[in-house]
Amino acid sequence: LWYHGSIFFEDPHLPRLLQEKGLLLVKDLLNNPKARKVAETFLVRSVLLIALKREDRILGMMSLDDPAQIRDFSQEQQQLARAIGQQAALAIDNARLYQQAQAERTRAERLIERARAIYQVALTVNSGEDLSVVLKIATQHLVRGLNADSGEIMLLNSQTLYLANSIGPQQTHFNEPLITATTLQDLPDCQKAATTGSPLFLNIHQMTGSEQPFFQKLGFDNVMIVPLMAGGDRSITSTPGTQPASSSSQCIGFAFVNYRDSTYHPTQGQFAFAQDIAAQCALAVKKDQLLADVRNSAKLATERANTLDAVFQAMSEGITVVNQDGEVLVRNNAASLFLGVPVNSTDRLQSFLNRYPTRSMHGQPLSYDEFPVARALKGERIRGERFVTVRGDGVERVIEVNVTPMLDEAQKQVGLVSAFRDVTQQTRAEQRVRLALETMLNVAEAVSGITEIKDILDSVLEMTLSTLNCERGSVHLFDQSEEAFTFLLSRGFKDNEVEKTWLFEQSRWLSPEAHQYQGFRRQILEGHATVINAEQYDNQPNPFNQTMVLAAPITHNHHILGLVTLDRSLSDSKNISPGETEQPSVPLDFSIWDMAVIEGIAQLAGLAIEQARWQQEAVDARTSEAAMREANALKDEFLAITAHEFRSPLTVILTHSQVALRMLRKGTDPQNTQRVADSLTAIEEQAHQLTNIVNTFLEVTQINRKQLVINSEPADLAEIAEQVVSAHGSTSTAHQIACHIAPSDHPYIVIGDSARLKQVIANLVQNAIKYSPLGGPITVSLRQKESEIDKGSRTIEVCIEDSGIGIPKEALPRLFERFYRGSNIDGSKTRGIGLGLYIVAELLHMHGGTIRAESSGIPGEGSRFIVTLPSSNLEKELVDSDRASQLAP
Repeated sequence: LWYHGSIFFEDPHLPRLLQEKGLLLVKDLLNNPKARKVAETFLVRSVLLIALKREDRILGMMSLDDPAQIRDFSQEQQQLARAIGQQAALAIDNARLYQQAQAERTRAERLIERARAIYQVALTVNSGEDLSVVLKIATQHLVRGLNADSGEIMLLNSQTLYLANSIGPQQTHFNEPLITATTLQDLPDCQKAATTGSPLFLNIHQMTGSEQPFFQKLGFDNVMIVPLMAGGDRSITSTPGTQPASSSSQCIGFAFVNYRDSTYHPTQGQFAFAQDIAAQCALAVKKDQLLADVRNSAKLATERANTLDAVFQAMSEGITVVNQDGEVLVRNNAASLFLGVPVNSTDRLQSFLNRYPTRSMHGQPLSYDEFPVARALKGERIRGERFVTVRGDGVERVIEVNVTPMLDEAQKQVGLVSAFRDVTQQTRAEQRVRLALETMLNVAEAVSGITEIKDILDSVLEMTLSTLNCERGSVHLFDQSEEAFTFLLSRGFKDNEVEKTWLFEQSRWLSPEAHQYQGFRRQILEGHATVINAEQYDNQPNPFNQTMVLAAPITHNHHILGLVTLDRSLSDSKNISPGETEQPSVPLDFSIWDMAVIEGIAQLAGLAIEQARWQQEAVDARTSEAAMREANALKDEFLAITAHEFRSPLTVILTHSQVALRMLRKGTDPQNTQRVADSLTAIEEQAHQLTNIVNTFLEVTQINRKQLVINSEPADLAEIAEQVVSAHGSTSTAHQIACHIAPSDHPYIVIGDSARLKQVIANLVQNAIKYSPLGGPITVSLRQKESEIDKGSRTIEVCIEDSGIGIPKEALPRLFERFYRGSNIDGSKTRGIGLGLYIVAELLHMHGGTIRAESSGIPGEGSRFIVTLPSSNLEKELVDSDRASQLAP
């Protein structure tokens, strides 16, 4: 009985001899200690070993022996055994070649089957089937191709596993979470496979504590874990689970394959097959995601397109799409309705302009090349341009158009989109607003230079009547204390009688009795413009049937200052000239724009009135302030001059009084007596000077109070001038004072007070002496000339000229004011209180005369004072009497 098994020789000599010679005869194996175990086991003593060799390759060994016997093998037997061994070797070699061929065929068939499985999965992926169908087919091929017991594909979403499809005992719905809160972090081997991108094989003993419940629920014992990698390149490794995944790849799920045989381990080819199927599954998942995104995008695009189309059709603006040839491709409902054409109709821009001629806002016809859309086709930018055209219903409208070009990928214009809208009402409103603004500006400009309230309101009424196309109107002022309107002025009435009748008619609503309708007056007192007509009065009989009056209160800071009324009433009191058309039966109504305009004008008028009042108050305040300042200045100046003028005489009087007193104490000798007499003479002289100053003050007071009495009697100016020159010529030796009287056919007679006239000329001569400290000539000249104001009458001109210090030019306008003295006067050397010339001017004014001064202001050229007085009519009587006496015999 031969054992089936292997023979091991401890003596290496035997295999070597067998390899070299191919045949070996062993007489007795028991004699060989190293082969004794074989001999005892197989009951062999003498054995013939024949090597089964094929092309120097030992395929096996054939042994011939008699059990437990010693024998010998002849050469013939050995040769026969060798030949049989050769045939056996050939048979073994052929059998092995056949087995290899069969194995290769089986492997090829298996590879073909796997390739077909991969191909079928790929076809399913690209067939457009649902993802669940694709994954189900892939799972079936995966289980069948790997000779497994079951399998499942799970997808990874937000680190949570979901069953996509299962083949085997566990069946779950697609996209249902397998285990609540089971994430990839709870499955470390799955996480490893996802990280490396390579498959793993786990038997039940290799699973971790957190993985065992997961796989037990799936009914898995020994599991191949294949990650579904999307993106990057996949490579098959000889050692699964050790190759790191590409940085661009991402695990999106797992394919799990279950084997119940705990001793089974997948081959490398099975791992590769599983990865190929997993790659197709990953491709199917990504494709499904892309298709879902595309479907969502398409759905969103459709929704947006529908929304845009709805918006496009619902827009109030007319939208048209035009190509570069001027052909209208698309238009919306608004454009269709406006143009009166179907929405889907196509037309050319030229034909549209032929049907609907267009004009510019200034009235000029627009040609095709001038039309905004045609200019936009040439590349011109069109924004907010307006033109006038005729709508589909034949009504003329103002259109505003905006144009946007359509560009291709090369940024070349291929057409344009034009949006137009009807702005007729807006344009009319803008025109009304512009007219109202222009009216208010014109009113503001008209009243800007006017300070009288009546003139302001008259100008406002005139412009308001013109703006609102009314023929007549009025303005009333409002008395706040009495709450009553008082008529101020009107325009447009034929005569006073018509005006009076109209004002009486308006009093019915403006100042109604207690039992009459108060509504119109109440609205005006509340500060609102109101229309007085029959529609506003419901009672019968209606006194306002032919009335159409617009009344607006003139207000400022919520205070009523007055009222402006405009009349469009149909009344017999209106003046209709011959040849004019007959009045309409219904008065022209006032619009809301008319009310807005008149309210604005009334408020502007109120502002102008208040401004005029403020200006007048400011002028009065400035005048009062200036007068007060002037009075204070004059008072200060008066006190200063008075103190100065009084101090010198009083000092002289005090000094001479003290001298005289000392002289009297010394005795009454002639020398002392003479000195006392001199002192008394000086005291008397200074007392006279003080008296003159006081008299001057008294005269000024009388002049200011209109208390100075001027006698009216004929006075000879020539005689008065000669007397003054003679009196002063003897007292001033340094000056040559002369009097020149021009010859005249008429005497130098005036009506006035001789003493005051003598005071005037004397004062001027004294000033000439005073302000000519170096002496020199002083001339008093008289002449007569025709009056420049009253033809046929004459005036007498008296000129006092000196060669003194002169008068600065800036002092000439103020020379005759109270207390004024020129800047070139040395107050310490030249005495005076600044009232002499003021008194002179006032006295001459009381005589109907004038005075003026002329001077270059250069010292040595002196000054000229020219006095003019009207010649008296009595001179004619004196001349006639003189002639009559000369002609008498």
